[in-house]
Amino acid sequence: MTVRLKDIASDLNLSKMTISKVLRGQTDISAATKARVLQRMKELNYRPNIAASSLRTGNTFSIGLVIPSLEDPFFTEIARGLVQTIRAKGYSLLISSAEEDPEIERREIELQLSRQVDALLVASVQESPEFFTALGAQKAPIILIDRKLPSFAAPFIGVRDQEIGYIAAVHLIKAGCSKPAYLRGPRTAAADLRYSGYRAALHEFNILFRPALVVEATEMDRNEYRRGYDAMNRLQAGRIRPDGVMCYTDLIALGVIDAALEKNLRVPEDIAVVGCGNLPSTREMRVPLSSVDLSGLEVGQRTAKLVLRALSADGVAPSRDLMLSPKMIVRRSSQS
Repeated sequence: MTVRLKDIASDLNLSKMTISKVLRGQTDISAATKARVLQRMKELNYRPNIAASSLRTGNTFSIGLVIPSLEDPFFTEIARGLVQTIRAKGYSLLISSAEEDPEIERREIELQLSRQVDALLVASVQESPEFFTALGAQKAPIILIDRKLPSFAAPFIGVRDQEIGYIAAVHLIKAGCSKPAYLRGPRTAAADLRYSGYRAALHEFNILFRPALVVEATEMDRNEYRRGYDAMNRLQAGRIRPDGVMCYTDLIALGVIDAALEKNLRVPEDIAVVGCGNLPSTREMRVPLSSVDLSGLEVGQRTAKLVLRALSADGVAPSRDLMLSPKMIVRRSSQS
């Protein structure tokens, strides 16, 4: 027989409201009462009827997340931070991937909204805000993460992209590099800001900007490691050879290091290398990689707190953007 909420309430001589508050994770229930309720639920193998609850309250206790790619470790960290925070409040996370395609993203957003998610988080690949504007007023608040859309009035949480390029370039310059190259990423606003940070660092330290040392590494027919490997070979074949390389991602940087080592270059003595993303695996490479940590876990945690606040009784949403600063993590690849 199906165990109902009222059965547990009657069994423990408590009100249905008290049982409901325990399920929602509310804090005005004593620890002892909460323990009794949870123990009895476990004994009876009770599972809340989410569908019935949704009909009563209009809430699905689900939050949608639409990201550009499931392969990007940065968004994996964001999702991890979100889940860690919302799980305690009884919410689940529904993740969709846009595969870096604006049309797929639009379909996934429409699908998430049709599922009546309580809030929608989007790291958008749209080039303009037109699609979001056309959605009109939505019951579910929409929050943008990582990628901001101009002229679309929505809360935004992200990392200061210009600082990413700046602190990586400054680190290489302070490590003694006078000819730092940059393997830049896709033609997006975020990538352009990182590039401008690189240029700003060169200007500040009176380092000559050499266009030949800026290499596109965006060929979609090859993986990031191969793009870095091939780009490093092009740099070494050029007239101006760099003594340092900063890369748009860690995987590009790993390709750079392998290409350099194959040419009998010492890392970092002959050429210093910095990545971006701070992948855990890069600490264990034969040359541990220096990298810019993008604070993905913190972005997820801070976004979750913002969402929960927006979904609370007062429904307060932030009136300004929340920007986090990246951190330079120094390892062997750029410091001897």
